[in-house]
Amino acid sequence: MFTTAYDLFWQYRDVYLRGLANALTAAAFGLVLSLFVGVLAGVVRFSSRGIAGRIVGIYVSIVRNTPMLVQVYFIYFGLPAIGITMSAFATGVVALTFNSGAYIAEIARGGLAAIPQGQTEAAMALGLNQRVLLARVLVPQAAPTVLPAITGQFVQLIKDTSLLYTIAVLEITKAADDVGNETYQFLEAYLASCVIYVVICAVLNLLVDQYERRAGFSRHRRV
Repeated sequence: MFTTAYDLFWQYRDVYLRGLANALTAAAFGLVLSLFVGVLAGVVRFSSRGIAGRIVGIYVSIVRNTPMLVQVYFIYFGLPAIGITMSAFATGVVALTFNSGAYIAEIARGGLAAIPQGQTEAAMALGLNQRVLLARVLVPQAAPTVLPAITGQFVQLIKDTSLLYTIAVLEITKAADDVGNETYQFLEAYLASCVIYVVICAVLNLLVDQYERRAGFSRHRRV
């Protein structure tokens, strides 16, 4: 079975490699954009008790209480109803950003909330405004706690790209399905995709672990 799967992968390697490239590209764009969205949303939710904080809270609640597949379908099929049309790949990136941004927001908020209150009180006693307090005192202290969890999101994003198969984005799962439909060897086709996921995620986890050790974050466990 494994030999057949390897032969199938080699025969259709162009399809699998295109799927892998699309998955990595979508995950990379999703990570960069969700970092911006998530960190900003996390800071707002931590520091604001007004309408901005409530809006972020609603956003996080929606993402955490709905399946990502529903979010993908809503963006792909729902937004055109109000005049917003995107390609399938762009829809995938937006869906990954929307979903991952909420989780990064909670990671960032939790890291900021974990800092002892005395740090904030001391900074306020020195006359620092909230912007300087966040930029110079809280965020630098929260970074070692939240960075391992945030870097781990990239691995999760790689796996989440499999849902983009439902909107016909050629990623790893869609590549396996296309190969299976052409050869009728679905078990071997999906086994090849499974091996690709395992290898890519294992390599990324190894790189993240190496980075954390060199950066001095090894004492913090990634979720």
